Amino acid sequence: MIHSGSRNLGKRIEEFYHNKARKLNERYHVKLADPELAFLPIQEEAGHNYFRDMLFALRYARENRRRMMNIMKSTFLEFVPETAFLREIDIHHNYAAFEEHFGEKLCIHRKGATSAKSGELGIIPGSMGTASYIVRGLGNPESFMSCSHGAGRRMSRIAACTGLSAEECDRAMAGIVCERWKPYRKHGKAKGVLDLSEAPQAYKAIDEVIAAELDLIEPQVRLTPLAVLKG
Repeated sequence: MIHSGSRNLGKRIEEFYHNKARKLNERYHVKLADPELAFLPIQEEAGHNYFRDMLFALRYARENRRRMMNIMKSTFLEFVPETAFLREIDIHHNYAAFEEHFGEKLCIHRKGATSAKSGELGIIPGSMGTASYIVRGLGNPESFMSCSHGAGRRMSRIAACTGLSAEECDRAMAGIVCERWKPYRKHGKAKGVLDLSEAPQAYKAIDEVIAAELDLIEPQVRLTPLAVLKG
């Protein structure tokens, strides 16, 4: 399993257009519940350009994953040459798409969510130290044919770094090959502490999450981690 997106490119696109959206909303005196909810009308040039650049970021993300997967495959074949790669599942999360729901064409924004159309295969990851699931979508219209992207956090990154210990995180990763914890690279409250932001304790229990969305997906395969490599 590979988890990677458009990385800094996507962040730059988001920041550039969010700044434009805030200025446009101010110009038209739009009252927002929160400045973070600033928006760009799709019929505006800036809105059209943002959607175009978001699609470019998605293509970049897919190519990013493809190249990493090819490296993994070629390396794996060096040691296990009889391996056959039969099927791949490659899905996006945190994106928008125009789709038809309830007889209308809508722009569906999936934040922390993935598409789960009827029969569509998807991935719902747990954490570094817990199970992940391959699932088949049920096409539930009430969720706009979507399901969760993963287990979801129960602790913020900073809360995990400042509230967990390396010893308890090591116990949670027992039996799984991985690099041990490095210093947290960002400044602020977690400066000088270890980066425990991806530790299993920072995430909700994946089996409970799956059980809560059986009206959206049908589990196909339960995967357990053997090794983790963070880029």
